[in-house]
Amino acid sequence: MPALPPLDNEPILPPQPPMRLRAVALAVLVHVGLIGALVGVNWKPPTDTVLEAELWSELPQEAAPAAAQTAPPPPPAPVPTPAPAPVEPPPPPPAPVEPPPPPPPAPVPPPPPEPEVTPEPDPQLVLEQERKEREEAERKRQLALEAAKKKQEQEAAKKKAAEEAAAKKKAEEDAAKQQAAEEAAAKKKAEEEAAKKKAAADAAAKKKAEEEAAKKKAADEAAAKKKAEDEAAKKKAEEEAAKKKAAEEAAEKKKAEEEAAKKKAAEDAAKKKAAEEAAKKKAAAEAAKKEAAEAEARRAANLANIQGMAGATGASNATGTAERSSGPSAGWGGQVRQAVRPNIIFPSAIVGNPAAEVEVRMDGSGRVIGRRITKSSGNAAWDDAVLRAIDKTQKLPLDNGRAIPSAILVFRPND
Repeated sequence: MPALPPLDNEPILPPQPPMRLRAVALAVLVHVGLIGALVGVNWKPPTDTVLEAELWSELPQEAAPAAAQTAPPPPPAPVPTPAPAPVEPPPPPPAPVEPPPPPPPAPVPPPPPEPEVTPEPDPQLVLEQERKEREEAERKRQLALEAAKKKQEQEAAKKKAAEEAAAKKKAEEDAAKQQAAEEAAAKKKAEEEAAKKKAAADAAAKKKAEEEAAKKKAADEAAAKKKAEDEAAKKKAEEEAAKKKAAEEAAEKKKAEEEAAKKKAAEDAAKKKAAEEAAKKKAAAEAAKKEAAEAEARRAANLANIQGMAGATGASNATGTAERSSGPSAGWGGQVRQAVRPNIIFPSAIVGNPAAEVEVRMDGSGRVIGRRITKSSGNAAWDDAVLRAIDKTQKLPLDNGRAIPSAILVFRPND
């Protein structure tokens, strides 16, 4: 079986009909010939030249009376259509026979007419009468010739028109036959192409059906095989699940026992840790108390040393026992907060505006040597953020060129 062309490249629409050039050219030629014949016919008959002559005789003659012009015969009357014969009634009864009437008398013959005396014709009139008769005969002859010529021309024109009509009809018939033949050929070609396409489509459909059947068979076999494998795997999984469940139950039982033991150990450890933390807190409190006392002692000692080194420079109206006033100026606290504030990192929001009081101890250059919360804000995170910011700042600004050994600073979130 020869290979069929692919259906994707074949158009589905019917083929275009061929150009009917021959039929169109033949129709145009027939119309051109008809127009030429109509233009070439001489529709106006030629006008004959009529000559008129007068005859003169030596003696005057009287013209003969004009010949009576014979009127053309009337056209034959139309034959009336015979009416349908009426149904004759039955004959009446015979009437009584009457005797014939007597014959009429014979008519009296009229008297014979008197003989008419024929006058002698006038020669001039006779000549004039003859001339008129000749002219009338010539005129009739010319009219007859013209009528015959006109009739001949009309017959020729009719014949030519009939020939042209026949030629035109024949050309139209030939063109129609040609067109019908072309249409039949195109139809036959389209039917053949449609049959080829149908055969190709049937073959492709058959091949596709066979391929799909083979694919379906392979898929069914694969599905059956997979089903068997799935059932075996399911059975194996169920067995393994049963084993695993038994192992898990044993493990859970063991784990519960271990957790109970761990829980008891954890409780014992928690109790021990709580006791240790309580001891640590107590020791830390005592250490903090001791550190605060030591810091206060160091502060007093540092203050005494500073006052001793600088001499008594207090104001005349000062009432204290120190050599001069050691407190910071009014604007120094704001300078310290401006230095520390950018280093405070505290993203969470705080309800209200709590204040954290911090005691800061510095050396002679303003470097921070110690800090502690003297009064908590109630928010441990805010307190820790303030302490970290002071540690990050490291050095606080001087108060008019002198360092403040110790100061209480207040920090609020919304300041």
